[in-house]
Amino acid sequence: MLGGLGSFIASEVSGTVKRNATVIGLFAFAALLLLCAGGYALNALHTVLTERYGAVAASLWIAGGLSVTALIAFCIGLFVKNRPRPPRPVAATAALAAAPLAAKVLTSKTGWRVVALAGIGVLGAILGRQLLSGDDGEDTDSA
Repeated sequence: MLGGLGSFIASEVSGTVKRNATVIGLFAFAALLLLCAGGYALNALHTVLTERYGAVAASLWIAGGLSVTALIAFCIGLFVKNRPRPPRPVAATAALAAAPLAAKVLTSKTGWRVVALAGIGVLGAILGRQLLSGDDGEDTDSA
C-alpha cells in the first residue's frame, strides 16, 4: 500500500515539475522574442531619426533614451529594495513551528500537561512580542 502511495506522490510531483518547467521555458522564450522585437523597433527608430536628423544625432538620441530608461529602472529597483517589508503574522508562525511538537507530545503519556504548558508558553511569547513592539492597537490620532 505504501509503495503505491509513494509512486502516486512521485508521479504527481514529476508531473508538476514538468509542467512548471514547460511554463518557465515558454516565458523565457517569450521574453527573448520580446527582446528581439525591441531591438528591431530601436533599429527602425534609428532609421527614421537618421533620415530626419543624421546618423550621429540619431545614435545619440537612441543612446540617451536607453540611458534614461536604465536610470529609471535602477531607481525603481532601489525603491523596491529599500521599502520595508510587512510584518509576518506571529500566530501563524508560532502555529507552524509548534505543529510537529504538538503532534509528538499528544501521543505521549504526559501529553495534556505538556500541551497546556506549551500553550501557555506560546501565548506568553505572543503577548510579550506585542507588548515589546509597542503596538497596542489603540488609535493615536487626536481630534
